Amino acid sequence: MRMFTQKQKDTYEIEKMDGVYSHGAYLNIKGVDYVYRKFSMIDIEFILFALSAHNALNNAVFITPNVVYVFNDEPEFKKHYAVCGLKDYVPTNAGITQSLDNRQNAVLLTHVKDILMIGDIVSIEIYEKIHPQQEPLKNLQTELYGELENRFKVYVPPHRRKIVLSPINTSKIQTIQLYAQFYDIPLNHILSIGNDNNDLEMLASTGYSVVVKGSTKPALKVARCISTKTNNENAVANIIFRVITGRYM
Repeated sequence: MRMFTQKQKDTYEIEKMDGVYSHGAYLNIKGVDYVYRKFSMIDIEFILFALSAHNALNNAVFITPNVVYVFNDEPEFKKHYAVCGLKDYVPTNAGITQSLDNRQNAVLLTHVKDILMIGDIVSIEIYEKIHPQQEPLKNLQTELYGELENRFKVYVPPHRRKIVLSPINTSKIQTIQLYAQFYDIPLNHILSIGNDNNDLEMLASTGYSVVVKGSTKPALKVARCISTKTNNENAVANIIFRVITGRYM
């Protein structure tokens, strides 16, 4: 989770926020990404085969710690998202008006073999519709889900408009434990913020836990505190940050 806005990072001179990302696949410590779980090439080949068999390659987003990659070159897709070619991509911290996950530019892959060049893939998101004009992928939650669930960790958000694949044995709490060991912090001194069933183990295991008001019922039940003002996890993080530090925007 990206906990702070660019304005806050600039104001408070904060580096990229230390923490756990991509459902526990990697963590960032002092500006360095440490990959804990990633897809093997055999995994990627299996996923590509399944996507191609269901004509769903254009619906998939391949996520690394720094960049997201797509195979979708439809004009309507490019109207909605910032996209560049693989050879044209230059890492930048500049703000992007619209991106697939609100933080990263999308890099277009034109050949399937290009996926061998992009580094550690920590998460893959498959959308029912990746842009508003696209025909919906009707078998996403049935046939495609069924083919993938036995080989990977599959997460379905409450809105059910996509499925998220993670490498098997990926776990937020395992990565949080590594983070705690690095800083020599007891797990019961860590605060977690969540909103749905994917966060249950994390919320139950950390010493302090907060969920937003629109969270799923299991998440509301397990958390130690519930925000009654907002459904935005970043907003909760911002409030906690200001309370702890005593600094204001």
